[in-house]
Amino acid sequence: MLADMLLAVTLAAAKPGPIDLTPVATGLNQPTSVVAAPNGNLFVTQKSGRIVKVTSDGKKRPWYRIAVSSSGERGLLSMVRIDAKRFYAAYTDAKGALQVSRFRKGGGERKLIRIPHPRYDNHNGGQLVLHEGLLYISTGDGGGTGDPFRVAADPRDLRGKILRIDPTCAKRYCIPKGNPKSGRREVIASGLRNPWRFSIDPVTSRLWIADVGQNAFEEVNRLRIGGPRVDFGWACWEARSRYDATRCAGRKMRKPVLSYGHDIGESVTGGSVYRGSDLPRLRGWYVFGDFISGKLWAFRNGTRVTIGRADGVTSFGQTASGELLLTTIGGRLLRIG
Repeated sequence: MLADMLLAVTLAAAKPGPIDLTPVATGLNQPTSVVAAPNGNLFVTQKSGRIVKVTSDGKKRPWYRIAVSSSGERGLLSMVRIDAKRFYAAYTDAKGALQVSRFRKGGGERKLIRIPHPRYDNHNGGQLVLHEGLLYISTGDGGGTGDPFRVAADPRDLRGKILRIDPTCAKRYCIPKGNPKSGRREVIASGLRNPWRFSIDPVTSRLWIADVGQNAFEEVNRLRIGGPRVDFGWACWEARSRYDATRCAGRKMRKPVLSYGHDIGESVTGGSVYRGSDLPRLRGWYVFGDFISGKLWAFRNGTRVTIGRADGVTSFGQTASGELLLTTIGGRLLRIG
């Protein structure tokens, strides 16, 4: 009993306090993601299709432009750098499909995977993460209300999923070893509504997947790299609440590690586990926010702590040294400190 009490006191004392948000750049046009170069430069994708380079002194310079459709939630959704001139990007094309391509600055586009997205202009997903040479991709369920195409749980469809591909082979892409053997083998997680932002913690090899909810709840799911395909429950479940009982039969589903109601936020923006050095008390905590309420939280071992506020937070990123950044729909790039 005494040991448990001491542990509880230690954990309480180690909770992170309020953070500071320092402007890195302002006047951006609806930024959707930010990635860092080793030399400290930052690259910000904008919904319109433009990529802006932000130098270490805060100056903004046009760097690249991709032709996108940008109605609703469409647009240039994210990018990841390969090296100084090459990068992957996810965007919605002229017909609204989610397109993932490899680009070379000055050398054009090589299209890797295209996922049709008819009728609705929301729930596109579109987060890219490059980890140990493999490309991870989030996709939405196709939009509308209640998964109208009934695809989130279907392992034969690429919508409402997390995908993992090898983009380095001679083909457009290959299926990595360890991917599931059944259904569409690109799919490593299903049962998702709109996983707008996810990240991989390199220390634990876990994906943290923030899935935007429908009527009442937001959720964060967790998945270990290399395990079997996991079904996170949409549209049988919305977080831990039953949504549509007709979607439940024959499914083995995993509940989220974290959920919250629409009384405190209505659109989760996933972040990442902090592994930097400037904020020791935040190290090991998963940092994320909510687009509508503007609240920023840290989460670890079942405990969620409010640490700040940033209205319209669209994404989180990291500097080359592992310090956290975030972007807001109003055009700000901020550093967490």
